Amino acid sequence: MKGSAFELREDLLDPSSGKHYEGAFTQGNSYLQLRGSFEEGLACAPQNEKYWRLPANVTLEKQRSPRSKCGTYVPGIMGSHPLLNEEVVNLPNPLIFRVSCSLEALDMDLCEIKDYSRVLNLRNGVLARRFIWKTNSGAALECSYERFASRARKNLIVQKMTYKCIEGKAELRFLNDIDENVTTNGYSHFASNQKTPCDNGALVTVETDKKEKVWLETRAFGERLRFSEGTANISLAPGEEITVIKISGIMTSRDTDALLGPEQLSHLIKEAGSDYAALKAENDLAWEKLWENSGVEIEGDEEAQLALNFSVYHLLRGACENDDRVAICAKGFAGEAYFGHFFWDTEVYLLPFFLYTNPRVAKNLVSFRVNTLKGAMENARRYGCRGARYPWESSVSGTEQCPNWQYADHEIHITADVVYGLWHYYEATGDFEFIAKAAPVFVETARYWFDRVEFRSDGEVHLNGVMGPDEYTCLSSDNAYTNAMVRHSLEKTLELLSLLKERKPDSIKDLNIDEAFRSKALEIIQKIPVPVTSDGVIIQCREFAQMEDPRFDLTWPDRSKCFGTQVPQEKLYRVKALKQADALMLPFLFPKNYSAEEVKKNLAYYLPYTTHDSSLSYIIHAILLARCQKAEEGFELMRKALKIDLSDYHGGASEGIHIANCGGIWQAVVLGFAGFTPGEEKPVFHPNLPRNWNALRFHIVYRGQKYQVEITPSSVNVTPND
Repeated sequence: MKGSAFELREDLLDPSSGKHYEGAFTQGNSYLQLRGSFEEGLACAPQNEKYWRLPANVTLEKQRSPRSKCGTYVPGIMGSHPLLNEEVVNLPNPLIFRVSCSLEALDMDLCEIKDYSRVLNLRNGVLARRFIWKTNSGAALECSYERFASRARKNLIVQKMTYKCIEGKAELRFLNDIDENVTTNGYSHFASNQKTPCDNGALVTVETDKKEKVWLETRAFGERLRFSEGTANISLAPGEEITVIKISGIMTSRDTDALLGPEQLSHLIKEAGSDYAALKAENDLAWEKLWENSGVEIEGDEEAQLALNFSVYHLLRGACENDDRVAICAKGFAGEAYFGHFFWDTEVYLLPFFLYTNPRVAKNLVSFRVNTLKGAMENARRYGCRGARYPWESSVSGTEQCPNWQYADHEIHITADVVYGLWHYYEATGDFEFIAKAAPVFVETARYWFDRVEFRSDGEVHLNGVMGPDEYTCLSSDNAYTNAMVRHSLEKTLELLSLLKERKPDSIKDLNIDEAFRSKALEIIQKIPVPVTSDGVIIQCREFAQMEDPRFDLTWPDRSKCFGTQVPQEKLYRVKALKQADALMLPFLFPKNYSAEEVKKNLAYYLPYTTHDSSLSYIIHAILLARCQKAEEGFELMRKALKIDLSDYHGGASEGIHIANCGGIWQAVVLGFAGFTPGEEKPVFHPNLPRNWNALRFHIVYRGQKYQVEITPSSVNVTPND
């Protein structure tokens, strides 16, 4: 994928990479999200295909690969799948604009196409496509398309199509439409589906199987064009051109606007008008303000700069700025994989970017966990425990949605990760009112741990039958990461209770805390083991030393493919093969607790066992290497992370963006190579730049103050901004 620092380019029309570009070119405005499919669609890729997608390990699953899959998502609009539980609904496609010349329909696979290019402008989210269409009738058309999801008008999508006749005479027919026949993972979530044509477009009203209503309307405008039921005809002589402006809108019953429904949506479209330049200008201005706070300049490395801009763009696009009822799904609302579910990505990989660039959005992310406490308490009851057990895969309800028992039952570290994220927000912002409101999460998750750990008769405390971040170790005891996070969670619970007693004593009464609660928490804090070898290596779990050597030389013959695809799953569960960082997550999340020498020892021990089969893996190791003064080694691993979505080698972004990796790339630059260390009164930097980076420049928000940061190989300048 080529491109300047703010441009992603596709210059070769290759069907095998079509879905990858659809994911990479996803557009959005924090309210609605659109995959980068062609406006006219493709005859070979009907969007109403029905099939059964079964629960599977999504990392290793062989995805169904049609030529194209459109995607229109409003985060929070979920459907109920018989096998996959709640999933985000792929809504009717409002982008549809079909064109034919002398009865030959434009199809990028079937027609003769020359000089093709498609470019996504990361600065403003505008996707542009240019090509020449040589028709069977002898006419040749220079075609150009532009579109964006308006950042200034959240419900609206703006499109511009221009057709210029450069040879022969072109008899054109246009159809402005909405494709209402769309399935999600092969399943239809529409309990009712109605389309009403109008002169210059159509109105579609659907009701999902979870009783959410969605309205979509589209209108087209063009000089010399007269639309009837969405269709219009025009003849173009050589040198003549026609431009069509298409304005579409989406509104849902989940919106919080006072007025909802087709009449209000129609009003918003009419109010926008058809002045493309004006609509684009206000969109550009809104994006410009976002980039002012979030952009990072890497001087001397175009590859890293493009990947970083790509990551920041998708983070900005995917964040729900004004809605704390949802988080950011694992695919950044850019595809159907992971079903629109929310993982520990929220707290560990995504939150830091927003926390230090836009704390208001960060507050929405952590508020989502507070708002879904009821669902977490339902989960705990399902497992026979008191308190709150956060789901490995969450939906808007907060109940467990993971269809695979291995992860749903055992990856319980998410419950402690949630508390880590809440406390991280408090430390970075000092927002006491928020953390006081979040106190029930701390208390109820503590009650869950009281029931979940094992209190042995000899006085020892253990946590058995868990899966840590390394999903290739299925059932383990005393996973170091999970135990340490439980300890941290309980420590912060007691610290918060002390703060409340001092500053808001009346709030303690509602939490039903007694001395037995405090003593139980202290007992676990003091006794839950996080074992370390005599030479300082964190022991991943109690069973790790007895597990078999993976013998990668024999069992992993093709290193271009994931290790997990080349061995049976039962073998994964009995060998020392790590999918991603596990014990190493501890020095990543708690850098002050580990010396550089200790980090080096743990890297030296675990890296040879690590397959990096997870997109979350490279970046953690890169950050740790940077922190212990091994910038070049870290940068080599970071380069691999940069290519996860920018290369289609392993499918790239076909099924959606690896949004946690996007957040990780920002962290690698700011928390890794720039050496930013939260936790002080003011931001502190201990940089270790790769040798080809001449300078780093970015803004950061810390404890209510905005700072401008410039780092070179020989200097660090941190300047407060108003």
